[in-house]
Amino acid sequence: MRVSSDKADPGYAAWCKLNGDRKIVTVYLDGEKVRDAVMADEEAGEVRRCVRTEADNLAFDKKTGDILMETLKGKVKVLVEDRF
Repeated sequence: MRVSSDKADPGYAAWCKLNGDRKIVTVYLDGEKVRDAVMADEEAGEVRRCVRTEADNLAFDKKTGDILMETLKGKVKVLVEDRF
């Protein structure tokens, strides 16, 4: 399964459908919950997430103002649960 909150990503449609059905998506990488994930692909073994500073703030590119992202690789599990 691939899910993504990025409109340009192939997993965006799946993410929209899950949100429309009021589902909660939780991403795990090598058994650990991933915070701030914006894309997860179980088959490719990749997770893209926002970068955090040592003070736990989101890290920004000073020139563009964009949030910095990183791609992690490993065993990815996408868990889908009912919101209730």
